Amino acid sequence: MRRLLLAVLAVLAFAVPAAAETRVALVIGNSKYGGELPKLANPANDADLMAATLKKLGFQVNMVKDADLDQMKRAIQDFGTSLTDAGPTAVGLFYYAGHGIQLAGENYLLPLGARLQKAADADLVAVNANLILKQMEFAGNALNIIILDACRNNPLSRGMRSADQGLARMDAPMGSFIAYSTAPGATAADGSGKNSPYTLALSKAMQKPGIPIEEAFRDARVEVIAATEKEQIPWESSSLTGAFSFNPGQRTAEPQLAAVVPAPAAAATAPDAPSAKVAMCKDCPEMVSIPAGSFMMGSPDVEEDRFGNEGPQTKMNIRAFSMGKYPVTRGQFAEFIQATSYQPARNCFAEISHGNYDVTSKANWKNPAFKQTDRDPVICITWKDAMAYVEWLSRATGKAYRLPSEAEWEYAARAGTTTSRIWGDDPDDACDYANAADRQIKNEYGWKSVNCDDGYLYTAPVGKFKPNKFGLYDMLGNARQFVAGCGTDSIAELPTDGSPNEACDDRVVIRGSSWESWPDVIMRVACRGFLSASEATIRTGFRVALSQ
Repeated sequence: MRRLLLAVLAVLAFAVPAAAETRVALVIGNSKYGGELPKLANPANDADLMAATLKKLGFQVNMVKDADLDQMKRAIQDFGTSLTDAGPTAVGLFYYAGHGIQLAGENYLLPLGARLQKAADADLVAVNANLILKQMEFAGNALNIIILDACRNNPLSRGMRSADQGLARMDAPMGSFIAYSTAPGATAADGSGKNSPYTLALSKAMQKPGIPIEEAFRDARVEVIAATEKEQIPWESSSLTGAFSFNPGQRTAEPQLAAVVPAPAAAATAPDAPSAKVAMCKDCPEMVSIPAGSFMMGSPDVEEDRFGNEGPQTKMNIRAFSMGKYPVTRGQFAEFIQATSYQPARNCFAEISHGNYDVTSKANWKNPAFKQTDRDPVICITWKDAMAYVEWLSRATGKAYRLPSEAEWEYAARAGTTTSRIWGDDPDDACDYANAADRQIKNEYGWKSVNCDDGYLYTAPVGKFKPNKFGLYDMLGNARQFVAGCGTDSIAELPTDGSPNEACDDRVVIRGSSWESWPDVIMRVACRGFLSASEATIRTGFRVALSQ
C-alpha cells in the first residue's frame, strides 16, 4: 500500500532540553480496517513511534489507535480543549496515520467502520480534516503543526470523481505548518519494514539539536528521495511567523545530505530548462512568509510620473505565500550552472564604452562589465534563464519554486504601505532602503539621481539596505526583477486572485528598479516594465516564490 505520510517525528535516546512553551499533541493511528477498507500495516506502528518521539521532545501526548468515528471526534475535541487550556504560547501538534480521501476538494480521515457509499456520506461517516484546523484556530495558540499520514489513492473509488486525486493540499493558516510525505497528486511508499521510509527519515532529522522545523523536514525530504529512488518527494505548507525547533539545543555540524530529485508534480515548467543532475542546493534562497491579504494594485491617477499601464487601481486578493528574502545572487546562480551545465544568455545589454550601452557578447552573468561579488544579485540573465533556475531549484529541493506573479510582487513590496515608494514618497530618502541612482552615478555619468550617496556605483551585495515591513530586502534598487505572466496594458487585465494572467515566452514583466533607474520615474512600487523573454540586461535579475 502506498500512502500519503504527512510528517512523522523521530525517536532516539537523547536528552531534550526543556522547551519554554507548553507542547500538546494528539496522535491517531488506524490500521485494523475491515470490509471495503484494506488493512494497513504501518499506521499503528508509526503512531507508536510518533507518540514516543513527541514525549521525548517535551510534548504532552494523547494517543488513540484503531479508532471509530466517535472516538476520533472525541479525541479531537479533547485536543482542542487541552490546547486552549495550555494558553496562547502553546505549540499544538496533530498526527494522523491511516486511510484518507479527497472528496469535492475536502480531505477526510477515515475511522474504523466507515461505510462510505457515496460522496455525500463523507461528512456523516468520516472526519473532515478542517475540523482539526478549526480546533487549533479556536484555541488561539502560537504555533500549530499538522501531520497527515493518509492514503493518497482513494480506497473507496466506486463512482467517486476524486478517486485518483489524492488528498487536496490544505492552506496553512497563520502560524501553522502542514507537512505531507509526498507532493500533491503523488503517492507515498508504505515501506517494507515496521515503519515507512518517511517516518524513519524524519525520525533522524527531528532529533538533530538546534535546527529549525523547516530544516528538519528538508533533511527528511532528501533522505526519502534517496530511499524511494526518487519516487516520493515530501511536501510542506507553512505560514509560520516565528522560529521553532523540535529539539532546542546546541547545533552540531553534519555533512550535507544529497539526492537526485525529480520535478514535483506542481513545479513550474521552464522553457528549455535542463534536467537536474545534482544534490539539494547548498545555498538555497532564504524565504519569508507573506500573509494573505488584499490591496489596491497599481498607482492612483494623482501619483507623479506614473505610466498609464499602472492603472486602473484594482483590488487584488492574495493568498499566503513565501518570497525570497533577497534577489537570487550570483553565487546561487553559479551553483545552478555548475550543477546542470546549463548555458545561460551569451549576450547582455551592457556598457560597451564609458556611458554607451548596447547588446554585447563581452558581458554576461559572470562578468557584467563591472565588478561584482557572489552576494550581488545575478544580472545579465533572461526570463528563460530565471525559469530554468526555478525548475532546477524545484528538482533539487522537492518544493515547487516559481517566480512571483505581478500582483504578489507588488503586494509583497508594498507590505501594507500605499505610498509611491516603500519608505514614503520622497525619492531622496532612497539611500537608506535601496541601491539607487545616486550622487556617484551623477558624478560618473551625469545621469539623473537622488540627492544622497548609497555607497555603491553599480550593484551592491544583497541585504545591505533596510528591509520593508515584511522583511524583504532590495524590493526597490539593485536590480529589477522578472515576474511570472505576460505583460498587459492595464492592471484591469490581471486576475484579481493574484495569479499570473498567463504563461508566455514573449512579452514578460519586470518589476522594481535597479542601481541606475531614474529615481523619480522608475523607482516607484507601481512601475511596470516589459522585456522579451530572451533579453538580458545589466539592470535585471529575479527572486523566487513558493505557494503555501
